[in-house]
Amino acid sequence: MVKIFWVTCPECKNKFYCHYKDLRHSGEKLHCPYCDNWFTEEEAINIYD
Repeated sequence: MVKIFWVTCPECKNKFYCHYKDLRHSGEKLHCPYCDNWFTEEEAINIYD
């Protein structure tokens, strides 16, 4: 089973999920599928592991 985490976009405030293994604590920017915003984990409003 793939582990995921939920992120809240700082731009549009929508929640979406990302793959934990590939993106959590990786330093990579996250991409919001709703508003096309790219942001770091530190910029996210909330992260739910």
